[in-house]
Amino acid sequence: MKPKIICIVGASGSGKTTLTKHVPASLVPTLVSYTTRPKRENEVDGQDHYFVSEEQMPDKSEMLAYTKFGGYHYWTSVSQAKTCRACLYVIDEKGLMNLLENYDDQFDIKTIKIKCSDETLKCRVDESRLQRDRCRVIIEDKGFDKIIYNDGTLEEFINQGINAIKELL
Repeated sequence: MKPKIICIVGASGSGKTTLTKHVPASLVPTLVSYTTRPKRENEVDGQDHYFVSEEQMPDKSEMLAYTKFGGYHYWTSVSQAKTCRACLYVIDEKGLMNLLENYDDQFDIKTIKIKCSDETLKCRVDESRLQRDRCRVIIEDKGFDKIIYNDGTLEEFINQGINAIKELL
């Protein structure tokens, strides 16, 4: 049986990281990606991302998925995913396309898209992140296994997300 990767995709501020922080690791662990971007306020190295320099980037053959977004590199190693029976992975659309193209034969890849209204996003992230998101690759909704919405309460969103994850496991 191939290891399962449940990919969580959505715009900046949609709730990808929030969801993964509320999913019990006993249900399914979350892969922590590497990035060359600076650490944001309240982020923890090794928990939110592994924050590294470009010089510390491995060869692309060792990367499970790779994307360059907002001028910074993001990736997870193949070895991280192979150690889990199943895991969650926060990824953007370009990285998801890369993952599906290169590793669909080695992993059972499932997808969840998180959506929320423009008004909600404007309350959560600054204009520069909204502008940056306008340039990202978009995959049509029908390309995802599950779609969940994050315009209600945190509790509603987390319950939707955990239920979707359980269905995909």
